[in-house]
Amino acid sequence: MLKFDTPFGTQLSQFYQWWIGELLSMVPSGVQKLFGGAAEYLVLTRDEHGVSLSHLRPTGEAELVHLLLDETGGESRTQYLQENAALSEAKTALRLTGAQGLRKQFKLPMAAEENLRQVVSFEMDRMTPFKSDQVYFSTVIVSRLKATRQILVDLILTPRAKLDALLDELAAAGWRPDIVYLAGDAKPGGYNLLPDKFKPPQSRWPGLINGTLGIILFSLITLLIALPIWSARTEANRLQGEVKKTAKIAQEVEAMREESEKLLHQARFLQDKKHTEPVLVDTLEELSRVIPDGTWLNGMQFMNRRIIIQGQSPSASSLIQGIEASDFFNNVSFVSPVTKDTSNGLERFQIASDVVNGRYSEKPH
Repeated sequence: MLKFDTPFGTQLSQFYQWWIGELLSMVPSGVQKLFGGAAEYLVLTRDEHGVSLSHLRPTGEAELVHLLLDETGGESRTQYLQENAALSEAKTALRLTGAQGLRKQFKLPMAAEENLRQVVSFEMDRMTPFKSDQVYFSTVIVSRLKATRQILVDLILTPRAKLDALLDELAAAGWRPDIVYLAGDAKPGGYNLLPDKFKPPQSRWPGLINGTLGIILFSLITLLIALPIWSARTEANRLQGEVKKTAKIAQEVEAMREESEKLLHQARFLQDKKHTEPVLVDTLEELSRVIPDGTWLNGMQFMNRRIIIQGQSPSASSLIQGIEASDFFNNVSFVSPVTKDTSNGLERFQIASDVVNGRYSEKPH
């Protein structure tokens, strides 16, 4: 069900994650590992003496061994993994302790969800002792509070200098984590604090498989479009040959041609309907594109090819120009006078517009 109080992009991402999870649940564990769906990790925890290893599986976590990070650390790692070959298939996760990272929970307006990372980056020095360029951080939405139109957010961060030094130290001993997360989480994977420069090369298989599936899908669609046209053309040529034989057959062919034109007219009616009727999903996507950052919507109505939106913006007049320039909207105008919200300095607006099918719009530019 489409929720107007949640950004469309967020809903699409949630649906994609659910869909992938359902697909992975139906395939063998070996195939899950190929797509990164196997929840099995070799967890590293750095302490003052070295690094502790534990094996995290869906059934629980088991402590394994403690290794030093001295000049013999690389040899100890190699020897241990050789003796425990099954661990080589598990992903490596670095678990930060409370002294190595920070978790903070706070609330934000629901409209901030669309650009959550950017909003948190701007507010970092106000909410934490650090500036955004001093830390690696990630955000996780804990819940959505519909009553107050807010989101409850977990902010997880660690100082850049501290994590870089730790990762360099682990790399010297041969450890290259795939995921970095903070202690207190049931399992890794909800977010990843690992900097891009330390991330291992990604597997090419998922991209190749997706590309192959895309080519197959495109070929099937092309075949479905071309096959009826080719069949109709072949039939028309055969009927023209029959017309030349006798007048009686020609009359029958003429009747068949009229019937074919009738069917074609009916088919064109559906095609014209498709070209003229606006698509709600396209409309919402276009609306999210043309509305600039800093403008917030708190209401929308869509009925009889006409949409009415209301919200707050730094400049409601420039918002009209942006919507009017889109191929999806015509006759854009204010429904009511623009007022100013004294609490935040933004202009309250209510804008109405006719909605068209932007994919086939002939709107002049």
